[in-house]
Amino acid sequence: MSSKRREVRLSRPGKVFVGLTLAFGFSAVNTGNNVLFLLVSIMLAIMVLSGFVAVGNLWRVRAVVLPGQIFTAGERGELLLRIHNPRPWPLWLLELRLGNVRRTVTRLGARQETLVALTWHPPLRGQPLLPPLRMGSAFPFAFVWRGMHLPIKSADQPWVAPAAGEPSLLPADLDFQEAEGGEAGGSGDLLWVRERRPGEGLGAVVWRRVDWSLGVQGELRLPVREREHAGQRRILLDWEDVTLQRWPVEQRLQILRAALDIALERGWAWQLRMPGGIVSGRGRAGLDQALLLLAQQPPLPVLRATDQHAPLPWGLRTAGQWLRRLPHSGEVN
Repeated sequence: MSSKRREVRLSRPGKVFVGLTLAFGFSAVNTGNNVLFLLVSIMLAIMVLSGFVAVGNLWRVRAVVLPGQIFTAGERGELLLRIHNPRPWPLWLLELRLGNVRRTVTRLGARQETLVALTWHPPLRGQPLLPPLRMGSAFPFAFVWRGMHLPIKSADQPWVAPAAGEPSLLPADLDFQEAEGGEAGGSGDLLWVRERRPGEGLGAVVWRRVDWSLGVQGELRLPVREREHAGQRRILLDWEDVTLQRWPVEQRLQILRAALDIALERGWAWQLRMPGGIVSGRGRAGLDQALLLLAQQPPLPVLRATDQHAPLPWGLRTAGQWLRRLPHSGEVN
């Protein structure tokens, strides 16, 4: 907590309260009214106590970004954070900010944790930096907002997959290979493990993975290996395909993403072959690994330097404008 950069800022009600305290203080000094002195003392005590309560409200609270999150460039997504309160008292009015997006957790019980989703609109593919992530609270009287900037580990930084390119062409139009996968009897390549369907035989059940916890209730969870069936269509999405060599890196990735979306929509089995690895799947099985390969394909795009500079504070901007109005040594009036 000490390594995090802290932020303390007066809210509008806080500025009004401080202004009233100063006004009553000057009135008490000028008039010598004991009632005004008592009122100023109570207001100062409220300010001090609210500061201690606000510090205790955020003490030892931890907020981390869930690792392994994947977004799509140009599309809004939900960045998930885990909030953990290890203290023996509850947490009140916790506010999380990701740039201009805000989410408030009204109450989090003692020794509990929760997930909070913050909307993020990634600008480009790869691993762009997140907007400033802050955690704070204005509890108890909303006079002062106290918070801190949360650092994000490189391993927890989300990846952004490319968006589908335009025009969206069919895999056959792009000369992708369509393979007939699987053999008779369902002994083709293993796709994933799923739950057993009603009326399905018990020969494909993975008994070592059976969940026996529901045996008392009369029903078991029986996992089954899902394999490719005979004559099943499988689309091969190859990065080294001859048809794709004339496209730049980003457009080639967008074409592969569009073809992958078509395969998912039509329920085809697919295989993505990238320089970083090979992923096979059917439907949404294996989709996260495929999107990660597309997101990590070098070279990664970089934001322009003008987009990376943060705006100057108001005081520096005002001082710069004032200095530019001064006459320079070479100027003639």
